[in-house]
Amino acid sequence: MPGAATIIAANYIYKRARPDGLTIGAIDRGLPIGQLVKGEGITFDLTKFSWIGSAAAESTILALRTDLPYKTMEDLKKAKEQINLGCVGQASNDYQFSVLLKEFAGFNFKMITYVSSASMNLAIERKEVDGRAGSYNALKPLIERGVLRPFARCRISQPGIENLPVDEDLTTDKMGKMVMAMRSAPDRVGRPYIAPPGVPAEIIRILRGSFDKAIKDPGLQEEATKQMLVAQYIPADECLKIVHFVLNQPESIVREFSKYIKF
Repeated sequence: MPGAATIIAANYIYKRARPDGLTIGAIDRGLPIGQLVKGEGITFDLTKFSWIGSAAAESTILALRTDLPYKTMEDLKKAKEQINLGCVGQASNDYQFSVLLKEFAGFNFKMITYVSSASMNLAIERKEVDGRAGSYNALKPLIERGVLRPFARCRISQPGIENLPVDEDLTTDKMGKMVMAMRSAPDRVGRPYIAPPGVPAEIIRILRGSFDKAIKDPGLQEEATKQMLVAQYIPADECLKIVHFVLNQPESIVREFSKYIKF
């Protein structure tokens, strides 16, 4: 069910799908941010879904072309020329991660909008844009091919990027650190799966257990490795804990957050 970064699907599951365990939604991990800033079209409450869990954490990183004369974030800070980064709009992680580094850490970034991640990656290959932010799992093929070099990550780490600078450590601004932490929180719920509100406890128990077993299955793990992905079950209660963290911020923090993060 395509449309509006899975908002249409989430609204359907929330209001119309039967709570019988036969309808499951794979929603965008950024929806907690959307609900926080009262994004257009959002009529659901994420805290009321029957959460199944997540298939993986997703760390957002910044990566630039390897043919550019930059090796570290300090190099980027000293850069005299504007650095052009691809994105797919203000509601995307790639835009949000980059714009917060620009606003709070002083990097000379300009965001260039593309219609999709595929078109953005093609622009990188053609050297039309200098790089982009995005999910480490999604960018890993370009990194493995030597097209992109990772420079920084959010507070959520994954194997292979543990030693990258964390965005929050690149600013001394207290509000900037808070906004970056809030933006990063949903990355821990990287690939969330939900069912409608009110699914009977026994059915949701079966769904959660089956989901956990499926992700641990050797065949699935082998296929994930071939796709350069990490499959890891994040339990429903942990997902909900992060959702509550995002949604229960003081109004003063939400107002400041909304200045920089749109949905």
